[in-house]
Amino acid sequence: MGIYWKWALALVTPMLLAGCLLIPGKFESQLRLMNDGTYSFTYAGQMQMAEGDDNPMSSPSGLAGDEADSGDAANDTQRNSALSAMFGGAVPGDDEGMRKFAEQLAKYDGWNKVEYMGDNLFEVEYAVSGRFDQMFAFPTIPGATMQFPFVQIIRRSGGELEVLTPAMAGPGGLAGAMGPMPMGGEADKPKMQPIDGTFTIVTDGEVLGNNSEDGLTLDGATKTMRWQVDGKSGPDGSPRAIVKLAK
Repeated sequence: MGIYWKWALALVTPMLLAGCLLIPGKFESQLRLMNDGTYSFTYAGQMQMAEGDDNPMSSPSGLAGDEADSGDAANDTQRNSALSAMFGGAVPGDDEGMRKFAEQLAKYDGWNKVEYMGDNLFEVEYAVSGRFDQMFAFPTIPGATMQFPFVQIIRRSGGELEVLTPAMAGPGGLAGAMGPMPMGGEADKPKMQPIDGTFTIVTDGEVLGNNSEDGLTLDGATKTMRWQVDGKSGPDGSPRAIVKLAK
């Protein structure tokens, strides 16, 4: 686990410094990995741009009056430019930009619904299927320089498929490195929705490992693993599995 989270932390560090992450809210998601080489994935629910506490390194110190205000404005401009590049044009708090982001995302395959609800929150419906190749990640944001997947599949050298869910780790995981999240008590920041969802993996392949609370259930050759994701379990509880398929 340690090697994986060191790698993930290195990946997401620029987002943490900017004080922002794209994470789930309330959702239901299912991944099917089948021995014939086909897969399907669905995600229905909330996706949100979560802001942490302001980064103290970005605030000028020892300045007063107009000079401090000018410094704050310059820092805000730099931060917004960085966030726009990271997230394909989306900047937290910019409702017009968020709506345009949703409209653009809805043009791509799999995004059956992308609706901006205000307060940095999106309602989405996503579904894809096909033959699995080498890697898979959701969400993949067109034009974004940084990606922090809710669900990721990586093929190992031996052919095994490792399923990881970095963004589902919640405050105990990488998202917690941002600092406390506004849960409605800060008037100047939108309320963040709690991570609350169900993630299910269904396969007729060989399950080499998983960290679901109940292990797996069998129905003939089909194995089902289910996680109740609450964003409180941290890295150890973030859904993970390793599956070996016949093809």
